[in-house]
Amino acid sequence: MDEKIYVFGHRNPDTDSVCSAIAYANLKKQLGYTNITPFALGGINNETKFALDYFNFKAPKLLSKLKIKVRDLFLRPVTCLKQSSSILEAVDAIVNKNKHSTPVVDNEGRLMGVITLTDIYPDLIGKVEKDHLKKTKTPFENIINVLDGIIYYGCYPYKSVKGEIITFSELLLEEPLKEGDILILGDVNEYKEKAIKSGATCLIIATENKSTFQMNIPSDFKGIVLVVETSVFNIIKLIEKTVPVESMIKKQMLEYFELNDTIEEVKEQIFGSKHRSFPVVNKEGVVVGLLSRSDLLRVNRKKVILVDHNEKEQSVQGIEDAEILEIIDHHRIANVQTMSPLYFRAEPVGCTSTIIKSLYDESNESIPKDIAGLMLSAILSDTLLFHSPTCTERDKKAAYELAKIAGVNIETYGMDMIIAGTAINEDETPESLITKDMKSFNLGKHKSMVSQINTGDFKSLSKMLPILKEKIEKICEDENFDVAVLMITSIIIGGTEIIVAGRNKILAQNAFNMKVDEDTIFLPGVFSRKKQIVPELMNAAQL
Repeated sequence: MDEKIYVFGHRNPDTDSVCSAIAYANLKKQLGYTNITPFALGGINNETKFALDYFNFKAPKLLSKLKIKVRDLFLRPVTCLKQSSSILEAVDAIVNKNKHSTPVVDNEGRLMGVITLTDIYPDLIGKVEKDHLKKTKTPFENIINVLDGIIYYGCYPYKSVKGEIITFSELLLEEPLKEGDILILGDVNEYKEKAIKSGATCLIIATENKSTFQMNIPSDFKGIVLVVETSVFNIIKLIEKTVPVESMIKKQMLEYFELNDTIEEVKEQIFGSKHRSFPVVNKEGVVVGLLSRSDLLRVNRKKVILVDHNEKEQSVQGIEDAEILEIIDHHRIANVQTMSPLYFRAEPVGCTSTIIKSLYDESNESIPKDIAGLMLSAILSDTLLFHSPTCTERDKKAAYELAKIAGVNIETYGMDMIIAGTAINEDETPESLITKDMKSFNLGKHKSMVSQINTGDFKSLSKMLPILKEKIEKICEDENFDVAVLMITSIIIGGTEIIVAGRNKILAQNAFNMKVDEDTIFLPGVFSRKKQIVPELMNAAQL
């Protein structure tokens, strides 16, 4: 599959979210997917950075939003005009090719303006003066193209028309001709003989058959003979349509779109405009297509694979506009909605990477040493070195197999990773501690969030409890959370201190048998947000 595929975990990414995205993207590449890339939906935490650095990986690119842009639409091909293009070319482009308006570009294809039938209508039906082509600097090439003539002899010495348009009937009236003048006549020998001597620089001769046309031309004739297979009358009508569109182009208040414009921006402009189609340009200003209202329905949606989550609230901004190809997850199945069938792999294990390990095995694909190290890191992180109640025998078995491939000691590497991950940076604020692993949930009618801080130095972090209480209340107020729970977890002391907050914090107090005047409590043996905190909150919300 050559189309670009995005693989990513949840917002506020943890080690499983990041490492599983990398590992699964690698598996897909081994299976023949050539354009698949892992991303992260936020900054990398210390623990994940430790794992990535240990196994020589760069952090995945950051993906902040996945909004549909103009480049994701099936743009209609466009025929562009130059400023020198004739009225006839413009009519053909507007009516037969582009429909509605047509872009006018410079020699590099950059947008200069647009033109519509309304703009050229006066010149299209109006009678032109004899010197109109001269005044409008009509390129002589336009005359050749519009009349579909063949050059029988010579060349026109100027790039644009320098004289007047004269018919043979006017020549018979003894009207003097000047250099640069163009004389139109029929294929009559006596007319042709007189035309040669008329002084006109260009003779346009109407004939029945261009291939059998003959004419004696003296060697001292300095002009051009153009032969056209039509009548004199048609030549006169067509030559009026050779005028360049330069003076008719709309250059003011020009409406167009760029490839990186979002659909929301486009809709707002399109539905408020009197125009029906709009040029689309790239970052250099080169026209690459046309866009109309109907084209907004023809979207080439971005292809995505979700790992370690399946809830819209935890996914990338704009996920509703993407085509979800697969979901690999170990959480509860929530409110994800898709527009087409997909591959959904959800299993009750402690880590997404445990499932991905099974997918490698089922595909008979070998796991590279560095990828095995990342998957091991994810399992040890999500199961808190196998202490979490979410940990299963499958997680342990997968971890030991991956450790063997990666060439590391589980106990030593795991403790080093946990300690590195729980270290608090000097510049880290209470707000960042709370929000870097924060997940939001809907508990019935209650908007809630649960944040978790894993620490190897519980004593130091416990001194921050008053300021953490204050900040989590502020987050509830700013983000409109009804109830919030902050988990401060340590596998060293064997449990979690929780702080509850929010206008409906009584829900959390009931869930964990707290008194009305209590907002903190230590829960021994509690390590898992998913299995030990969220289910209790959900049960309390139903009471």
